[in-house]
Amino acid sequence: MEEALNAARREALNAASREGNVDALYDLIQQAPEILSSINVVEYVDTPLHKAARAGQTEFAIELMTLMPSFAKKLNPQGLSPLHLAVMSEAHEPEERARKNETATALIKLDAELVRVKGRARMTPLHYVVIEDNLELLAEFLCACPKSINDLTIKHQSAVHIAVQERKSGALDVLLGWLSRRNKERVLRFKDNDRNTALHIAVETEQLEVVKKLSSKVNRNSLNSKRLTALDIAVQKRNGNIRKFLKHRGGRSADSLPKKEPLHEFLKSKQGPFEKPIGYLIHVDKEMSLDMRNVILVVAVLIITATFQGALQPPGGFWQGNGEPSQKVSTFNRSGNSTKFHVYNFRKQQHVKHDVVGKVIMSPSDFRDFMGGNTVAFVSAILVVFWALPARPYIYSLHISLLFLTYAYLAAVGIISDQNLLTTSLLIVIGLFICGVLVLRFYMHIAKSIFNDAWWLPKLYVLATNTFYQIPTNPVARSLNRFANRLMLHHKVSRLETEEID
Repeated sequence: MEEALNAARREALNAASREGNVDALYDLIQQAPEILSSINVVEYVDTPLHKAARAGQTEFAIELMTLMPSFAKKLNPQGLSPLHLAVMSEAHEPEERARKNETATALIKLDAELVRVKGRARMTPLHYVVIEDNLELLAEFLCACPKSINDLTIKHQSAVHIAVQERKSGALDVLLGWLSRRNKERVLRFKDNDRNTALHIAVETEQLEVVKKLSSKVNRNSLNSKRLTALDIAVQKRNGNIRKFLKHRGGRSADSLPKKEPLHEFLKSKQGPFEKPIGYLIHVDKEMSLDMRNVILVVAVLIITATFQGALQPPGGFWQGNGEPSQKVSTFNRSGNSTKFHVYNFRKQQHVKHDVVGKVIMSPSDFRDFMGGNTVAFVSAILVVFWALPARPYIYSLHISLLFLTYAYLAAVGIISDQNLLTTSLLIVIGLFICGVLVLRFYMHIAKSIFNDAWWLPKLYVLATNTFYQIPTNPVARSLNRFANRLMLHHKVSRLETEEID
């Protein structure tokens, strides 16, 4: 008797789910408060949320998500979540399809991570959206959950692989546009279980337009598990148009490619002379916390301000006047010092020439002592700021500003001092030193990006690789190729990346 009653209640719940009857749902909950929790304990079952999502009952789905959030990630016996069912095209009428789209959009607004729920064969709702070529939902899914683009199927295929394999040109265009705008084009380098990139699949399925779209975004000469390049596949398929296009864009056969150092050989090799210092500096830079950077920058700015002011107003002041001996009065004389010093400086002024106006009053030895220490403090503080500022492209405007500030400081020192050989040499050496440090900082930014997976690194790698293969083979090109390959191996080891490195 009890079992029959429970079965009748479940059937009533299923009917309410299909019809979207919220009042009937709460009537059943009042009769049997445990009805939803009893469904939740079953591992694989069609929950009421599955049925509501399949029928496109948006308000009912939202109500159930509020009552039982766990239903949203539960898989039914077919290995599908409610969002999978809302995405899958079982509707032929536009109104029904629009209703299911509304349900899917409502679900991801409540929980964006539903886009990443892995169902049968590790297919996510994003993958099914691509298969359905549902461009509206595809755009919504990508914007709601950007990390979903990294999810791979059981065959290690990305959404881009699926779009090319299923010939969904509209979905592919949306994916390429989103990847470009989000600087995530490294996804295009992902390889499936057969080590095929999306370009390999496009050539295999003989989609010339897709090959044209992908050829500038991926390595055209990447090898798959059969050690075939895209050009080799085009030759096998006897597709003259694709073969001609790839060859014109620098495509090569596997036999003509230079050999690359395997990862195990790279790990066995000794580190180069620049590898250890770069690794150490990057490690130190990564250890510098935000609070530590703030303290360093505050102290360095105070030192820069004080030392720059010291160059503008050195002790003792400057010789004053307009070039006429009778009008030259030093700031030292105006300070109310003893008559002896006043008479001495007055007599000294009578013999001063026009070219000393605006120069410091200090003796040359005192000036060297004061300005030497002041300059060392100023330059050291500038270097500390160079190092403490984050290594980002948009921060380099501040580095350039500091470079011009240093130039202004050195120019001020040159103006107020006698332009002798020692002073001129010092200014030149310091200027070159500052420029050298700025270049080193820029180099460190590139090196750090290799270790920290900067967004522009995959783009640079693809551009450099594709350009290299259009250059005739020569010793210089081979050396550059080996250097680039070692950089990418460094990148792989340091980041422990899961995707394959060509």
